[in-house]
Amino acid sequence: MRQFNISVIGLSGTEKDRGQVGVGKSCLCNRFMRPMADDYFIDHISVLSQSDFSGRIVNNDHFLYWGEVRKTTDEGVEYNFNIIEQTEFMDDSTFQAFKVGKMDPYSKRCTATKVFSAEKLMYICKNQLGIEKEYEQKVMPDGRLSIDGFVVVFDVSPVPNRSVEKQVEFVQNVIATIVKNKKPLVLVTTKNDDAYELYVREAEKISQRKDYKSTVQLIETSAHESINIDLAFLMLAQMIDKVKNRVKIISYQESAKSRKELLDTRSEAVTRLIRNQITDYHILWSQGSKMLSQYREWNEFLNIFGHEAGQKLFRRHMKKLRDDHLNKKLHQYLDKFALALEYMLPDTGALNISDDDAWECARNYLQNHIEFEQYFFECPQASWTELVDMDEAEDEARIPFDVLETSEAETVFRNYLNSVQQDKKKIGWKQQFKMLLEESGFVTPGKQLSEVRVLFMGRECFEALSEHDCQQIYDIHQDEIIEKSKQNFVELLLEHAQYFLQFKNVDIITQEDVRQITDVIQEDSRYKMLDRLDQERRVMLVQHLRFIHCPIRDHCPFFNNCVDSLIEEVLSDKSTTSNHKTPGGVGGGVGGGGGGWKTTGNGTDRTLNLLIVGSEHLASDLLNDIRICTGSKGEYIYENQTYYLNYRIANGDMEAFKAIDVYSSGLICVYSNQQSFETLKDNLERTLLCNLELEDKFENLPIVLVYQPQDLKENEVEYLRSEGMRLSEMLHCDFIDHTQNHQKYVYDILNIVILSLKLTEMKSYDPYPSNHTDLRILCCIFCGDQYDIENIVQPLVAESTLVKASEHSIIVDVFIGDAKRRVEFILSSYHGTNQYRDELIHGYIYFYSAKRRSSLANLSILAAQNANIPLQIIAVTESGGVNAFFNSDICQFLITEGNALADRFKGSFMTFSADQYVKFAFYNPFLKTSWDNKYEVENLHVEESITLDSGEGTLESSVNQMPRPPPRHESYMLSNTLGTDGSGSENYEMLPTRSLNSLNEERDISLDEIYDENNEKPKHLHQNCTESDSCASSTERRVRQQNAYFKASSKASKASAKKQKKKKVAIPVQTPRVPPFGSYVSPPEIPLHYQRMAIVGAGEKKKTEAGVPEFMKSDKSPEYSMVPELTAAGIFGAENLPEYNMNSKCLKDFEKLEKRRIKEEAARLRKLQEKEKEQEKKLKRKLKQNAKGLAESVEAQFGKLMISSEQGEIPIFLNKCVEFIEKEGLDSEGIYRVPGSRAHVDMLFQRFEEDVNTVIDVLDIPVNAVATALKDFFSKRLPPLFSKDIIKELEEIAGSRGVGVGSSKLNVEVKTDRSCRLIALKSLLQKLPPINFAILKYIFQHFVHVSDNSKLNSMDSKNLAICWWPTLIPIDFTDMGHFEQLRPYLEDIVQTMIDQFPYLFCGKDAFVMV
Repeated sequence: MRQFNISVIGLSGTEKDRGQVGVGKSCLCNRFMRPMADDYFIDHISVLSQSDFSGRIVNNDHFLYWGEVRKTTDEGVEYNFNIIEQTEFMDDSTFQAFKVGKMDPYSKRCTATKVFSAEKLMYICKNQLGIEKEYEQKVMPDGRLSIDGFVVVFDVSPVPNRSVEKQVEFVQNVIATIVKNKKPLVLVTTKNDDAYELYVREAEKISQRKDYKSTVQLIETSAHESINIDLAFLMLAQMIDKVKNRVKIISYQESAKSRKELLDTRSEAVTRLIRNQITDYHILWSQGSKMLSQYREWNEFLNIFGHEAGQKLFRRHMKKLRDDHLNKKLHQYLDKFALALEYMLPDTGALNISDDDAWECARNYLQNHIEFEQYFFECPQASWTELVDMDEAEDEARIPFDVLETSEAETVFRNYLNSVQQDKKKIGWKQQFKMLLEESGFVTPGKQLSEVRVLFMGRECFEALSEHDCQQIYDIHQDEIIEKSKQNFVELLLEHAQYFLQFKNVDIITQEDVRQITDVIQEDSRYKMLDRLDQERRVMLVQHLRFIHCPIRDHCPFFNNCVDSLIEEVLSDKSTTSNHKTPGGVGGGVGGGGGGWKTTGNGTDRTLNLLIVGSEHLASDLLNDIRICTGSKGEYIYENQTYYLNYRIANGDMEAFKAIDVYSSGLICVYSNQQSFETLKDNLERTLLCNLELEDKFENLPIVLVYQPQDLKENEVEYLRSEGMRLSEMLHCDFIDHTQNHQKYVYDILNIVILSLKLTEMKSYDPYPSNHTDLRILCCIFCGDQYDIENIVQPLVAESTLVKASEHSIIVDVFIGDAKRRVEFILSSYHGTNQYRDELIHGYIYFYSAKRRSSLANLSILAAQNANIPLQIIAVTESGGVNAFFNSDICQFLITEGNALADRFKGSFMTFSADQYVKFAFYNPFLKTSWDNKYEVENLHVEESITLDSGEGTLESSVNQMPRPPPRHESYMLSNTLGTDGSGSENYEMLPTRSLNSLNEERDISLDEIYDENNEKPKHLHQNCTESDSCASSTERRVRQQNAYFKASSKASKASAKKQKKKKVAIPVQTPRVPPFGSYVSPPEIPLHYQRMAIVGAGEKKKTEAGVPEFMKSDKSPEYSMVPELTAAGIFGAENLPEYNMNSKCLKDFEKLEKRRIKEEAARLRKLQEKEKEQEKKLKRKLKQNAKGLAESVEAQFGKLMISSEQGEIPIFLNKCVEFIEKEGLDSEGIYRVPGSRAHVDMLFQRFEEDVNTVIDVLDIPVNAVATALKDFFSKRLPPLFSKDIIKELEEIAGSRGVGVGSSKLNVEVKTDRSCRLIALKSLLQKLPPINFAILKYIFQHFVHVSDNSKLNSMDSKNLAICWWPTLIPIDFTDMGHFEQLRPYLEDIVQTMIDQFPYLFCGKDAFVMV
């Protein structure tokens, strides 16, 4: 490492010689030697006292030794510098230069190449003089230095009393001397931060003089700004060392710019650091600087700017923190003040003052208010800002009263005052406008505000309100009258229950049927009120027909207030608040104990007592993982329910299992190796399988087997995993592999325990077997009746012997006559009674509203169906009892009719007031009647059961066969969606649907259209569409499915002792579900399910076979449904007959009429089929003619790729690509999503352009490249399949703007109905040219094949739609917002075209009214 001795020289002397200030030699040396800001001093005076001049620092010399420093270049070369500053010191008494022996002039002395001064100390700053011992003491080496080079300083700043000529002369003289002595030098301009342009040019002239022969390098510096200081000395060192590749000289402007960027970066970093680390404005500088000193950014900032700048920045931040805190606190107070005004000053009229002194009066009013201390507090000793600074008001929720002295508080008050006054006026205007709408008879449902606006012109309330407010109030009024009109229309339909009865078991609804219904009700004002909402009225009519055909809770017009739902809520509430005793006697009670009803208790917290069993440390490790996931309190939330966990650990021996008691919620067994597994397996087998002593402890106890492999070989891991799974199957428990689900295995364990407990609790709801009750009474309540159901249930649930048998039934022990009997009361809606038709019922109690015609109309039908069973009719009146009979004509009429109805069916009649409290004895007379008729009712039930169960094709022939168990994790209706994308498209694939607009077409609608021509069963399996299934949750359905196998097997074992009762089985089919009006579905949901009832009769198959249509003869049912072949009884619709008043003669007459009807229906169906065949032939002929002409023009326009294939008008390139993909790529994961090589794609196109008969198989091209080429063919080679007009209509359909069939503008929007959009889409596709339609059909048929293999290729209909919609529907989007708005709907359009392919492209319409 080279050592260089550098001498810094420049103009010096008296003030007369050098001007008022020096040229900057000392500052230049200071910045070079000690660059840190805290070590840089500005004031270096040359006027000294005699003592200071004689000290060891100056040492009676006219030069200063600045010490030694090491510097490194960018290339990594290190240089060592000794710095000498040649100056001239003045005596402070004479202001003349100190005389030291024989002295040469400064201009000659400063260029000396050798300096001598024994024991001379290093100079740091002027404060060092006189107190040298307090500073670092470093002696000039050897007392002498040989100068290697010179730094000549030229000050470019303007200085008073100094002419530039004097400085130029001095610099030229010294440079000449140095050059003469052949020493390297650098000319350095100082103070460039305050440079004068003229002086800069003078310096440049000096450096550029020819006689210097370019040996003088000019470097612009600024010591104050620390710019180019090191550059000057390093350049001199390289000149001395004669280095060829010297450092680049950078101009002052460039260096200043870089320096500023560096300073800004450091400042921003430190500002950000302080902002993040210092958040409390109470922190002192000493504390803050200590905290910040740990960070590199802070230290770099101090090195550049110094501690003073850091302290200044810190204090500025502290002030900002305090101001922000005060502002935040002030805004909190102001927010509270606004709330206080609303409570304490709700009426500004209490002030009774003018605007000028309102604020002063308001403060006085608040200070004298009775609730003042609740919102405010006063502190005379300190202001609110001082309280905030002292943190005295942190725990105080009230407002310091002196906050109200701020201008911000007055602004809050003024704003509140104005808002109150405006709100008063606005509320008054709104009320007036609402009353005006209610009084006007011209505002009817469906009218727009623009139609009736002229009626309100000139009214103050209308003119004062904004357009938005008027429209908002009008919309609210429209919603009210529309909802009221809809309710009235539903009542109209329900009142005509007798007429709608003929459609109960009709599978086909014709246009003529709809016209007949309309003719019956169209004169009623309730029908006419919806004339402007014809589409919604039609939807409600279809919904009602669906309800008549399949009367389940989902179809109930009062779905949210369906009686079945209300009964569940009432009984559930009673179960959580009551503490009834379980009935004793024979058969025991439900729940097994004496502590009330056993319920799931969704609304309360639960406790899980977990026993963790594992050898050595395994149980403790698992417990630690559980505690990490559930927190210190052991809380776990599952389905919005909080569970508190208690744990116990056992070491895995027999004593551990004996620790299980009845309060245990779950047993978790963990193993990790062969030894721990064998120990666990031995104890489990001995305990659970062999030890009868502990049998009760493990009944319904959730068990989870956890595998945590540790330090095992791969084959050992697999072996222990398989053994664990085998053990879990043997014990019917769950198995969890820690390695396969490391992230969430704890949550899986807890979820399994909770779900198992819920399933166990649900089993407690299994209804009592009928042989455990003496009487079964069915209480029927009509949905929508305006009385409290709890008043009806109250007499029943008030009994002390009550127990809840199921969600809809309770059991009561009551004295009938002289003996105590057990009576089961089943509470159901009118439509819910269908599920009890085949069960033994000893009596019916019908409740109906005495002010509602529809209630009595439906009661009449229900009573007629059960005429031979004891019944009681109860009319529920309004409060007032007997007075209601005389005060209301409708009430008087309905009570009279109800009494006559009871007399007609030989039943009893009673009235029940809504506010009347009755006891259980109210029902005793009817129970006595039912008991007296019990024998006749049971005999009649047995006779009808024998009649229905005998003969060919009944369930009796298969009663001894073991039914197949259902899939473990799947419902009958939907496939397992685990691993899918969640779109749900796989659940309704290939099921044809039809919208409500189908009623406009002159075509019959049949349930049987879901079957294909060969009468094969549908692809998807469905649940039985019973009331219990449709209303149950997904968990309950799974419990029923899992229990179906065991229930059926237990019944089969008892078949020889007791005849089994035949169950009616329904085959549900996917149908469009009409969403409720006023809701917006985006994208529309999949339609719900409907069902077709099929009942098998006895011995009539051969007699009626000739009259049954062919598709009915070989009707096959879905798997697991156990539906026998359709026979005469099923065709007759026996469920529509009264069940207990049909003698054999009436049955024969009915059969004859039904046979005749079936023959007529079959003939009509044959005519329709022939007509459809003729239409298809005509369409094929037309397609052939059009295709012939268009194919030639297309081929000429688009080349050989468009040559038709063997498939007709399908382009040969499309045909061959599809065939190759379906042959090679249906199992290729991500087909169409993973792109192929562009080189392969281009090669494929080139080969086909050369030879259209190219065989793709021989080209060795990946299937993904062929798929990409197919997409490119549609987007780049094939003309658009949709014209601009059709794309516009498609955009309207996708955007849900109310497109209907055959029209792009429909007055009534149907955007919430997926089925209506489906019909519109089909109508749009029919407008396409034949070739376009054929190509579209061909490619979508291919998509169906791809989605059928989605389990292999992960490309279901939704993923295909995402990949293909931009290609098939090239819409020009105006902006990104337009794109994001339409994108999900366009995806849904393409997905629908895949899912509904048979309906949209094959003409297989299938729309059922339910």
